[in-house]
Amino acid sequence: MLAASVAPSAGGAPTDQILIVGAFTALVYAAILWVMFRERTGHITLVGRAADRIARADGSPRWFALPLTVSVVGALSGAVGLYWDVSFHISLGRDEGPLANPAHYLIFLGLIAIFAGGALALALSDGHLPRRTFKILHTWRTPIGPAVGTGIALCALLGFPLDDVWHRLFGQDVTEWGPTHVLMIGGTLMLPYTMLLTCAEARQLGGSRVRPVLEWVAILVLAAGPTAFLLEFAYGVPQFPLLNDPIVLTVATVTTFTLAMMRGTRWVVSIWLAHAALQAILVTLNVWAFDALTPWPPSLLGGALVAAVLARRRRPTLAYGAMAGVAMTLGMLLVEFFWTQATRPMPWPVEMMPWAVLFCAVTGAALGVVATWMHQQLTQVTVVHDRPRHAGRYALIAAAVVVGVFAINVPPVDDVTGTVDVTLDEVSDGRAYLEVATDPALVDDAYWFEALSWQGGGAVHGELEEVAPGVWRTDEPMPVNGTWKTMIRLHTPLHSMVAAPVYLPADPAIPAEAYPALDGPRALAEEAEILRREEKDGVPGWLWGTAYTVVGGLFFGLFALVGAGYAAASRPASSNRTTSTTRRVAGSRA
Repeated sequence: MLAASVAPSAGGAPTDQILIVGAFTALVYAAILWVMFRERTGHITLVGRAADRIARADGSPRWFALPLTVSVVGALSGAVGLYWDVSFHISLGRDEGPLANPAHYLIFLGLIAIFAGGALALALSDGHLPRRTFKILHTWRTPIGPAVGTGIALCALLGFPLDDVWHRLFGQDVTEWGPTHVLMIGGTLMLPYTMLLTCAEARQLGGSRVRPVLEWVAILVLAAGPTAFLLEFAYGVPQFPLLNDPIVLTVATVTTFTLAMMRGTRWVVSIWLAHAALQAILVTLNVWAFDALTPWPPSLLGGALVAAVLARRRRPTLAYGAMAGVAMTLGMLLVEFFWTQATRPMPWPVEMMPWAVLFCAVTGAALGVVATWMHQQLTQVTVVHDRPRHAGRYALIAAAVVVGVFAINVPPVDDVTGTVDVTLDEVSDGRAYLEVATDPALVDDAYWFEALSWQGGGAVHGELEEVAPGVWRTDEPMPVNGTWKTMIRLHTPLHSMVAAPVYLPADPAIPAEAYPALDGPRALAEEAEILRREEKDGVPGWLWGTAYTVVGGLFFGLFALVGAGYAAASRPASSNRTTSTTRRVAGSRA
């Protein structure tokens, strides 16, 4: 790719790759539909036989253990692919299509497996069902958890074709937080919620040795999902305000450890240890197996320590959940601040921490309420009891608060104006030290002020050290030739992100002329114009608005679908079957 005479397409995948992916997807869908048809018409399949054997050995329904295991394998494949994919784009820029990037195979197969797990659960649903079910056809009812999971997986898979449509309309957005990318990652992030619901439904029907393990895995994935959203921060190339780093970590910490806390101290400790091991494995695969960049994932240790203490006096009330959410958030912020200083290319500055405490505490309290409501609903699914009054209303308000926090903090702004005067010093082998002169007032309170080179085969961070009043110099030479893109980046409180180009190669696919590495002043501009120069100019505002509305609606629809599934599955039934089932579960071994 680096030696190609023609730049990779910036506006969608080649037709032949689209046809190959489409044909493969059609074959997979056909195979899944064939299994569903055969099972629903009374013809046992190899998949059905395997599910029956596992069910007999485990004592669980045939729709439970095998399908969920398939989905978990898919989630792991997607996680490995995502770590590699983000590193790929930071190192090499955009790719030539879905088949030109090897990481896409792992992500796509992971999403397919998550969908297949849900669809197989629907196909294998028989008369051994929980008291609340989802009606597909007159004679076909399924548990609600797998039905919700299948719908979510379909939305996540929809992100693949939508991603190509997005590139054709707006150009490529080489960032993990692109709308269609968020839709695909979000579909995987929703998997553990549906897994927990499916485990609760299976618990209605008797004991199972596998169920506690899958429930534990689900809570572990709850931590891994939001952490995966922060890979650009972990690699040191965030394209959105730094304040989002601790806010997203609050989501991972509070949702994971609130649900673990409600189950006991051992759950908290074991899940944190497993999370640390999982991150170590993912980093090792990325560095040693794929020879890619080294990410520095968060530790989540502070939140886990607080949760382990609170678990000893846990109470499943919304007030306790809110208090625990704030306490876990503060513990996370304390430990994570020092962790970023020791490991991250872009550590959290002290000046940001008061704002981090404010926004993260609000988010933590709200998520503590939501996670506690989830725990209440899961308990209600398993054993019928009196429902807490107004709990759903409070959880909905809390979820709206979390959405509001992200709405405030995600969008970057470019309200800083000024210039930087760049001088190239000691040019050798295509690299040079950069001296940057600018108004000190522009950078006095900066969250970061650095030189960055990326997409030339790696990423180089040049820390700017002040060598004279108003003059800074990089601590190492920066690439200024070839396919590298080198710029000066400035991020100031709270959300201002601007940059100035130092060197940009010609890109005929956009098209864009080269920006040569010459001494002289550069005006600061919106950072996205440089980082994502592939995005098209002149796209009508109504088209942007419509596209964001559609993708945003799909993404928030995932959360709404999960909430609706929890509420529906936890409703008590009035039939005699419900009473007998409840008595059997209440007296069974959990």
